[in-house]
Amino acid sequence: MQTSDLHEVLEGDDTGWVTLPLSGLGVADGAGPLLPGGTLRLAREDGDAAGLWVSGRVSLALGTQPVLGRAEFRCPDGEVSGIALALRLPDTDVGEIARLYGYELPSLPVPPVTGLQFRGSAEGFTLTLDGLSSDGGIVGRDGRQALAVPVPGGCVLATLTDLAADEVEALGVLCAGPLPAGVWLALPGGCVVPVTAPRPTVPDASGATGGLGRPKTVPAPVPYTQHTYPGLSPRSRAVPTEDGFAVLNPPRAAGPMVPWLPGGLLDGKNSIDFVYKKTPLAITGALQVQQAKDPYRAVVGGLLTFAFGGGTSGKRGLYGMGTGAVVFPRTGTDVSLFGFAALGAEPGIGIPAFRLRGIAAGLGWNSRLRTPDVGDLSTFPFLQALDDPAAIGGDETDPVGILTTLTDGSNPWITARQGELWVAAGVAFTIGELIDGSAMALVQTGSDLTIALLGKAATSFPKSGNKKYARIDTVLQLVIKPNSGELTVATALEPSSFVIDENCKLRGGVGLKIWFGDHPNAGDFVFSAGGYNSKYKTPAHYPQLPRIGFDWSLGGKVTITGNAYFALTSRAAMAGGDLDVRYKAGIVKAWCTATVDVLIEWNPFYFDLGMSLSIGVEGSVKVLFVRITVRIEVGVSLNIWGPPTGGKARVKVWFISFTIDFGKSRSRSDDKELDWPETSRMLPEPGARARLRPGDGLIAEGDTDNPGRGDWLVKASGFTFGTDTQVPLSRIELATGGSDEVINGRSFGIHPMRVTELSVRQRIQVTLEGRRVDLAKWKPVAQYTALPPQLWDDSGAPELGEGLEKHLTGVTLTSPDTDYGTSTGYIGEESFAFDPIRPDGVAPLSTDDRPLIPGATRPSGVVGRIAATVDTPGRREARSKVHTLMNTLGLTTGGARTDLPGYAETVTSLFTAEPLLIAAGATHVPEGDI
Repeated sequence: MQTSDLHEVLEGDDTGWVTLPLSGLGVADGAGPLLPGGTLRLAREDGDAAGLWVSGRVSLALGTQPVLGRAEFRCPDGEVSGIALALRLPDTDVGEIARLYGYELPSLPVPPVTGLQFRGSAEGFTLTLDGLSSDGGIVGRDGRQALAVPVPGGCVLATLTDLAADEVEALGVLCAGPLPAGVWLALPGGCVVPVTAPRPTVPDASGATGGLGRPKTVPAPVPYTQHTYPGLSPRSRAVPTEDGFAVLNPPRAAGPMVPWLPGGLLDGKNSIDFVYKKTPLAITGALQVQQAKDPYRAVVGGLLTFAFGGGTSGKRGLYGMGTGAVVFPRTGTDVSLFGFAALGAEPGIGIPAFRLRGIAAGLGWNSRLRTPDVGDLSTFPFLQALDDPAAIGGDETDPVGILTTLTDGSNPWITARQGELWVAAGVAFTIGELIDGSAMALVQTGSDLTIALLGKAATSFPKSGNKKYARIDTVLQLVIKPNSGELTVATALEPSSFVIDENCKLRGGVGLKIWFGDHPNAGDFVFSAGGYNSKYKTPAHYPQLPRIGFDWSLGGKVTITGNAYFALTSRAAMAGGDLDVRYKAGIVKAWCTATVDVLIEWNPFYFDLGMSLSIGVEGSVKVLFVRITVRIEVGVSLNIWGPPTGGKARVKVWFISFTIDFGKSRSRSDDKELDWPETSRMLPEPGARARLRPGDGLIAEGDTDNPGRGDWLVKASGFTFGTDTQVPLSRIELATGGSDEVINGRSFGIHPMRVTELSVRQRIQVTLEGRRVDLAKWKPVAQYTALPPQLWDDSGAPELGEGLEKHLTGVTLTSPDTDYGTSTGYIGEESFAFDPIRPDGVAPLSTDDRPLIPGATRPSGVVGRIAATVDTPGRREARSKVHTLMNTLGLTTGGARTDLPGYAETVTSLFTAEPLLIAAGATHVPEGDI
């Protein structure tokens, strides 16, 4: 068709219809199935004949009402050579479109098609399906065509003819070798599995009828034969489910001599998915392989969830999950692994006062679990699984994404770490049918030992019914790190919290943090509810918490916002809040805002108080081409600070405003310079400014009230003592046999006195019996403590520093190891103690006395003889006679046996040497002769 002819057609006929047979365009093979009779019929609504396009409503062969569409034509040489159609569809099943082109597909787990994009020319055509998760559609070339539909876990391919390998590759599908005709599921890694496709029925051509006279039906012929694929079992099939595919008899290889990797490429984006859903049981699983960072080679992880009955939190049923991974090393490194499982039930077990709804436990070997901050608790996967195991891998969650979140990414929850171990366990519960909660204990070993208690709690009022008047969702975190010296307690409101009305949202966080031990910030602490004063220079190591407050939207015209905070630190206290009410309706705005902020610091003392109130109204109107805005505001604010005391008051009435300053300026550089008596009052009492403290090896103190006085009784095996001060030290000198050993500290000053250079020296000397002890042989450990720069800064501007700074404040000394030597040395008579006997007597024996019985001997062969004779018939008979005689005399034998087979077998192990013997009949000493 010539361009001039097309211009005339695009103008439409008298009724406004554009009718264009596509056979003359050479694209009928591709667009023909879509358009009835292979003809484009369009009710023209817009277009440009010269621009070669037209839009309107197009009639389709899908049986729907005409749909919105646009047609564009390509005429490079004055002759039509191509067409592009864009069609908007009502939600349409992909199977209906596939059937137009001769494909019979099962019901696939994909969203409906919402539009079509057709491009055709003499060389071929493409039909793109809109609304799918990724690109999909039909491609035709040289009389051959193929359909590709993206599905969860892979891609469905349908072809009426065999496709060569390059034709499959052109579809963007990884597949080894040619693809026979049929419907296939292409899995990650290059393997394909035949899909179980429906067989439609048609009336029997013979006209036969059934018993009720109805025409018989037979399976309709399919334009292709479903073949198997090289390397597949004849029984391998992919069965579509509601949200994926179940692969029966899965493949072992992608083709002859082609390996097939579980999960596809090692890119962490592919996995083997398993889905089974048949009421009342639902099971979802995934197995994934991904690369690992050195010195590890690969991570193999899996996740499995199940639900029986309701299967989700709040519905009756049983549900659970399990996940784990093994990290394989390259060389010289141990395997890292972890596992976690959770089991839950609704409504749980127990009594109304307390019901257990779930349990969970996990373990990691050569593994580190990142402890979540309070802001991460609501998304911490293990805590989610404890509260609702379906949440970590349920219908709305991608299992591959969960595994990636746990073990991969820029900040994974779990990483392989040699020599570290973590254990986690928790429960989910309901208290009094009112509070739903979950708690998890976590222990992480390694260089930074961490003990944590994590939890969530939620309640609503009323508990049942659709209308709620309040809901509180909170998260709790308690973390202690003994090695690094850090204690954290924090809680926060979740965004779902509200009161009175669902539009009145609550928010806020409370936290306590204490640093101790060897932590760089040891000695510092902070308690904050809602954050800090805006004028306070918050140290970087303090937790950042949201303001405690609410946001209330009343009908969209009135909004009320309230905020409050309180904080207490080692050197400051602060509190404040604000209330903001705003009204907006059309061209009119009104507001009322009130704020209060208080900041008090000590060492040195400083305060800052601020208050303000503002009420205003604003109106805007457009006159011709000019918008006029009128704003009236009345406000007052007051700020007071000191010492030295000063402040300013500001008043604003409409367009008039003025400020009244009084007292000293706010600048800290104008603070008055203090003398030493004033400064010393900021320090501890004189007796507590420097201390001498005993350590390991102390037995007793000479003065329990003041260990610095009196003698210390210490162990000879070793002893430790130390010094500490409440002021920084420039240096510590240790007295030795020669020159003193020196430990240097950092420079400092006394900021309240404006002293920027100061030297404080501590010298330690130990004497023993009047002689100096050589401390060079002792082991010193310097002690550093974080002290406030407002007191000890040497720059003159402590507000510009980084907060608390570590200063030298003492040293701990341990005596040398004990030298035990090689001999005990001379031991004199005075070293022995004895008890005298009174009165003096005569020893009963003398050196001339001789034994009255023969001495014991150790003849050989005795043990062997006992073993050979102890259980012979003669010995048994003799023992039996003895037992009879004892019974006659009324003596008990105590249950003794006459046979001793066990003793005879073990006698050689019972005797470690030949026994000492004395001949029978030896002379005895009569009583009373001695």
